[in-house]
Amino acid sequence: MLSLPGVAHAQEAPPAAEPAEPADDAVEAITVTGTRISGFTAPTPLTTLRSEDIELKAASTVADLLDDVPQLRVNQNIGKSSEPIGASNADLRGLGSQRTLVLIDGRRVAFTDPAGTIDTNIIPVSLISSAEIVTGGASAAYGSDAVAGVVNFVLDKNLQGLKLDVSYGQTIYDDHRRPSVSAAYGTKLLDDRLQLTFAGDYLRNSGQTSQAERPWGDNQTALLTNPAYTPTNGQPRLIISDNARFTQMTAGGVITRSNGNPNATGPSLAQRLGFAAGSGVQFDANGNPIPFTYGTNIGGTFMTGGDGAQVTDGGNIMPQIERITGYGGLRFDISDSVTFFTDFLYSRVDTLSDLTPNPDNGGITIQSDNAYLATSMRNAMAAAGITSFTMGRMNYEDGYSLFDSRTESRRFTFGVEGRFGNGWTWDVSGQISRNDYEQLSHNNRINARWFLGLDSVINPATNQPICRALLNNPNPTAAQDPYGDIRSCVPIDPFGAGAVSDAALAYYRGTSFTRASQHQDVFAANLSGSPFSTWAGEVKIAVGAEYRREKTTLTSDADSAARRWRSVNSQPFSGEFDVKEGYAEIVVPLAKDAPFADNLDVNGAIRYTDYELSGGVTTWKVGVNYSPIPDVRFRATLSRDIRAPNNWELFSRGNQVINAIVDPRTNISRQTVQITSGNPALEPEKADTFTGGVVFQPGFLPGFSASIDYYRIKINGAIATVAPQNIVNFCEEGRTEFCAGVIRDPVSDIITQVNVTPFNADSLKTSGVDVELQYRFDLGGGRLNLRGLANYVAEISTTSNGVTNDYVGLAGISPPPQGLPEWRVNIDANYSIGGFKLGASYRYVDGGKFDTRFNTRVLDIADNTVAGRSYVDLSAAYKLTSAVEIYGRVENLFNTYPPVTPNGITQPTIANSQFFDRRGTFFVVGGRLRL
Repeated sequence: MLSLPGVAHAQEAPPAAEPAEPADDAVEAITVTGTRISGFTAPTPLTTLRSEDIELKAASTVADLLDDVPQLRVNQNIGKSSEPIGASNADLRGLGSQRTLVLIDGRRVAFTDPAGTIDTNIIPVSLISSAEIVTGGASAAYGSDAVAGVVNFVLDKNLQGLKLDVSYGQTIYDDHRRPSVSAAYGTKLLDDRLQLTFAGDYLRNSGQTSQAERPWGDNQTALLTNPAYTPTNGQPRLIISDNARFTQMTAGGVITRSNGNPNATGPSLAQRLGFAAGSGVQFDANGNPIPFTYGTNIGGTFMTGGDGAQVTDGGNIMPQIERITGYGGLRFDISDSVTFFTDFLYSRVDTLSDLTPNPDNGGITIQSDNAYLATSMRNAMAAAGITSFTMGRMNYEDGYSLFDSRTESRRFTFGVEGRFGNGWTWDVSGQISRNDYEQLSHNNRINARWFLGLDSVINPATNQPICRALLNNPNPTAAQDPYGDIRSCVPIDPFGAGAVSDAALAYYRGTSFTRASQHQDVFAANLSGSPFSTWAGEVKIAVGAEYRREKTTLTSDADSAARRWRSVNSQPFSGEFDVKEGYAEIVVPLAKDAPFADNLDVNGAIRYTDYELSGGVTTWKVGVNYSPIPDVRFRATLSRDIRAPNNWELFSRGNQVINAIVDPRTNISRQTVQITSGNPALEPEKADTFTGGVVFQPGFLPGFSASIDYYRIKINGAIATVAPQNIVNFCEEGRTEFCAGVIRDPVSDIITQVNVTPFNADSLKTSGVDVELQYRFDLGGGRLNLRGLANYVAEISTTSNGVTNDYVGLAGISPPPQGLPEWRVNIDANYSIGGFKLGASYRYVDGGKFDTRFNTRVLDIADNTVAGRSYVDLSAAYKLTSAVEIYGRVENLFNTYPPVTPNGITQPTIANSQFFDRRGTFFVVGGRLRL
């Protein structure tokens, strides 16, 4: 059996029996990933990262550590208001983070947010001894959610002495800074019967909330609809354009094009004001109408050039993050064969991100008697014979929308473990988790008040502006005015930059909030050992039972509950369920040192899970290891895995965001309300997983190893949420099951809302190959470690109602499931000699397509290709003494730019793929102390 150091290896878990015997025969905690049986080489591929990898990468977060594992996609939300800001979620195979089970010391981690995901930032990096990643289904061993695999963080619970690590990092642009401190201390007391362990981490990531600070992000790039497109003229439907400006928004307001020429046979409003033909009308700082120049490629949101405003420069690269983590653990040997253990983990993660000020993309209606309307504008309207017009405005007076989030996690575990007889082990444990999540949305807007204030007239009694509603109804009843909107109404001047008064801001602007608590209680019992032996060795078994209760409670402010804010509007809900499980696992050796087999064993597991809401489900696994000779081992596993819907997917009552939707009927993009909600009719999804491969460790070449593994995962009844744009597209393509989610205005036929609800799709499939080569040997008085890792994705696709969409190579817009590069390759070389350590890494991320569905039907873009990227990292460390080490690291040495793949929102993220580095060259320096 081979245990490879280095960033990762697609090999087996190291046997739990191999570590040195603990002092005084104390019971050693056993943590095994991929199997519940110790001292056994599991046939399921495993990737392992060790504490030295944390040091080599100068990793200050779990996301830093996992980022280079090709099978993993570490998602981080950089500013989308509908998701936890700054959370880093581990996502194996791109199947969604909900299908990756996260463990600490083999025990399930509770969700850290109401959406049912886990922010890996809560885990103390200072105490991680290894991270073990099962790259295949593991539900039979660990239960629900292990469809794509398992990420298990093993903490060093037997630490002796002090570890201190202090580092500072910043970008080449000197605009993103990251100080970090981590410490851990462990000691033994009471004749080594008592082990105490403490750890703490502090990190502050200053963030970067302006993509214009990067050369690739300062060209005001956006995704535009092409007004010249028709399905038959060969023109692209979408265009990626620099110098993108808003068609219908300026700081002072601009009249929409549809209102600029209300009479087809008469002069436009611009012409009646004396402006040149083809001009629009906008308002200057004094509220007077002036010409508005249109650019080209004029669409419903963006155009190329012209006088419109733009907020693309402020798009986020990364949010601000401050993280504090504390850990305390105790292990006490009650006797030579029984140990009591307990630990407590606390983490607080604060994040801050911003989005565009509240925009109005042509949605403001102005009457001709508006109190603030310029006389020249009134005269032009009278001459045109119109009584109102619509206008758009970027409301900079509101300030940028700030999303201030806090995740607070508390995890308490306790239990007793022991051994008896000839190698039998047992444990009984409990785990109580209480995680709280809060998001404050500052500078949000109550829409009802905004529009009431905009509709202002002159009060004939005072000759001063007054809200029309208040003038018409000066004493509204509570039934007429339940929120006091009319009674407190402040007239709003929308004409000219900075025209909105402080009194008006106080009237309609405020802070909405979402608060959620996630409760998880887990109680488990496990037993393992060898009841008898065969001719080839010991038959080993493991059995166990587990009870788990999950509860989520979400609350929000009263205005959110009434859907009065412009964005977010979280809806309160509460949901809970319990799960009862029992499992059994067995390993049967069939041959050992035989003429036809150096080793042959079979591994099987079965688990029955009873969900309170959806009933019983059985999962199972069958695996085999076969070594015809000591140098070669073939392995294969077939499993049935499950994932049950979480409380968010079942019970959430709706979350509101506003994003751009392109209407296929008109090819016009408009900012559209999108409502996501749960579905209590969801059923558990079932996955069939196969992995098979070979491990080659030639005895004639010590230090060399190679492995190649094929994987195939098919999820039946996959819980899917179709992206809003896809819902609209699918409806127009005749897939009528999606049309109920598209709400159109009955008069104008404009899409006013898209409803997004999870459902059990037909299937979700992925397949591919994992490869690793590693060679360690002595060179020039030192030690050289060479390693190559690669992941090839052959398929990642969804099928619903007979229609299949494949997302291999999707590098731009990423609807669920997340698209994956066809190839990811990491090559590392690390050399150590004396007190020096030197390292170099090469990473390649394949390109692909902006959207894999483009150029295959009516969806189209001028250039659908996205080129891949290569990155080089360097690291060095030197031991000043046996206790003190200094180190440095450079990531993305050549400052490679990410591909430009903008998404379709008002403030586009120009480099929209998570796989490519947006930060730029990053320097880290630091020091370590070991006592």
